[in-house]
Amino acid sequence: MPTTHSVDLSTCKKCHLCAEVCPAGIIQADDTARFLDNRVHLCIRCGQCMAACPTKSISIEGLSYEKDFFELPQRQEGWQEAFYGLISSRRSIRNFQDKPVPRELLEKIVRAITFAPPGFTPLTVELTVINNRELIRSAVPQMAKMYDSLIKMQANPLMRPVFKLMVGKENYQVLSGHVLPLMKARMPALKAGAEDTIARGAPAMILFHAPAHNEDIFIALAFGLLAAHSLGLGACAIGLIPPAISRDPKLRKLFQIPKGNMVLSSMLLGYPKYKYSRGIKRSPAGLTWIE
Repeated sequence: MPTTHSVDLSTCKKCHLCAEVCPAGIIQADDTARFLDNRVHLCIRCGQCMAACPTKSISIEGLSYEKDFFELPQRQEGWQEAFYGLISSRRSIRNFQDKPVPRELLEKIVRAITFAPPGFTPLTVELTVINNRELIRSAVPQMAKMYDSLIKMQANPLMRPVFKLMVGKENYQVLSGHVLPLMKARMPALKAGAEDTIARGAPAMILFHAPAHNEDIFIALAFGLLAAHSLGLGACAIGLIPPAISRDPKLRKLFQIPKGNMVLSSMLLGYPKYKYSRGIKRSPAGLTWIE
C-alpha cells in the first residue's frame, strides 16, 4: 500500500488524463505529471486519477489498484434499450410471496449499491441487511406504537404545537396531511395483527443509515431498487420505517444500528406476489428548457 501520492514516471505515458480528471486540481501535467505539494492535502481520494490512468502509474495513499479498482466492461449494443426497459418496467412492490430471498441475491444488491456515485468522499452510508421475515414482523408492533403516539399528539390541541415544533413545519405538513390519517385508519387492524401497513410482510429489508442526513443515501437507494428489479425481486422504499427505528432504542438495538447513526431510508424486498400489466405515466412538477 503506498504511503504517499506519486506518479511512476517510468510508466507514465504523459497523456495528462490524471490532471484533467482530478476534481481538486492537485496534479500538474506538462512534460511530466506530478502532485502539487501545496495542494495535495486537498485530495478527497475519489480515485478518479487512478481509474483514468491507462498504465496504472498513479499512487494515492490509502488506495491500491488491486484492492480498490476493477476493469470496466466495454459498452455493448442494446445497453440503451435494456436500461430503459429496466427502469420503465420497475414498480414499487408491496405484496410479497411467502418465500425467502437467497442471500446471494441480497449480496448482489449490496454490490450494486456500492456503485452508486457519492456526492463527496469518504462514504458515510452504512447498510444493515435483514434477511429474516420473523424478525421484521416482530418489530412492526413497536413501530406502530410510535405512530399511535404521534396520532394522539396531533389530535391533542395542547400537544399539537409541541408536536409541530418537534418534527418541523415541513414534516408536520406531510405527517398531518397524509401519513397520520393513513395510519389512524389502519391502526385498529395493525394493532390486531390483521394487516401490516408498515413492513408489508416483506421477507427481507435493507436499512440505510449514516451519522447525519446524507443525500448519497437516496442515490444508493435508487441503485438498490433497480438492482432488485433486475434480479427478479420486488422492492419498495418505505418512509414509515426509518423514523420509527431511529427514535426507538429497542428498535435500534434489534436492528443493530450504531450509536450516533440515523436511519434515513429503508427498502423492503421479496418475490412479488402479483404481476403488473402496465406502467404509470408521470411528468415532472415543472419542466424548463434553456437552450
